[in-house]
Amino acid sequence: MNTVTVTPADWWVTAGQSCDAVRDGLDRARVAPDLLSTLSELERARRASSAAVGSAVQALLASGVSWERIAAAIGASSAEEAQALATPLLGDADRVLERRLT
Repeated sequence: MNTVTVTPADWWVTAGQSCDAVRDGLDRARVAPDLLSTLSELERARRASSAAVGSAVQALLASGVSWERIAAAIGASSAEEAQALATPLLGDADRVLERRLT
């Protein structure tokens, strides 16, 4: 993504699309024909949820929101804890955004 300028709006669109994927995965899990299919759909929803949260954090950071405010929003005790919790989610968000933009 070195040649593309990413804006907060790009992150919000990615978060929204990931939320849609979570909802779809949970809907499919409810009607899956067996437990393995249910597990598969729940895992897809979990991955999409990680990308949604990571994308929302990226959008907030790009909009100038502090880690302290993000920490309060996610129930973390400090900015450092929020950053540690968000680190793997930011990677998930980066991968989803890159796929969306290419």
